[in-house]
Amino acid sequence: MASEVQNFNRGEGLKSMVYGGLDGIITTFAVVAGSIGGELKMEVIIILGFANLLADGISMAVGDYLSSKSERAYDDFERIETAKALKDNPQFNQNHIQEAYESKGLDSQQAQFIAEKLSQHDVDTQMKVLSVGEDEASQPLTNACITFFSFAFFGLFPLIIFILAYFNPELVPYTFPFSIFMTFSMLFILGVAKASVTKENSFKSGLEMLVIGGLAAVAAYGIGSILANI
Repeated sequence: MASEVQNFNRGEGLKSMVYGGLDGIITTFAVVAGSIGGELKMEVIIILGFANLLADGISMAVGDYLSSKSERAYDDFERIETAKALKDNPQFNQNHIQEAYESKGLDSQQAQFIAEKLSQHDVDTQMKVLSVGEDEASQPLTNACITFFSFAFFGLFPLIIFILAYFNPELVPYTFPFSIFMTFSMLFILGVAKASVTKENSFKSGLEMLVIGGLAAVAAYGIGSILANI
């Protein structure tokens, strides 16, 4: 049970990390691209970039918190309703357990035998078989913090070169190419980080994130360029 909760928490954290990191990279790059298209000053680009990191990061963290909390509230409601139904109608529950095991490949006789035995156990055990209340380990506040810090960390990289160029004007001609390089590099690294948790092939995961995130970055740049020329 402890390992199941640990795996669930790891999965929830991974979702928040990817969700926050990907959006942080793309939105910061979009701000940078739009600012360059509008020929804004270096300090303005930096201010807009940091404003995006803080405002959007907080917004996404709040969104993750509320969605996770709503999901957890629904799981609690489902658990209460199922527990009530199991107590009120034991035979109905036994039929559900039998159907659950038949769907996993057991024949009717085997499934019926297991269902009869499990029906003699407490409600918590029966609900576990029916896959009810399995998401109770969700931590909305933890997920929100992971989303924010992932957004801020990964979103900072497309902006780094502009901070350096502000103090060293010789770097100004290289700001946008380097920002593109950092954007695509961090997309790949984010994919590799995901693979370290999911045990996927690191290169494949990094390449997938690079392609999907890269398409989003190109779209963001295109939209920014179009709007800048209106």
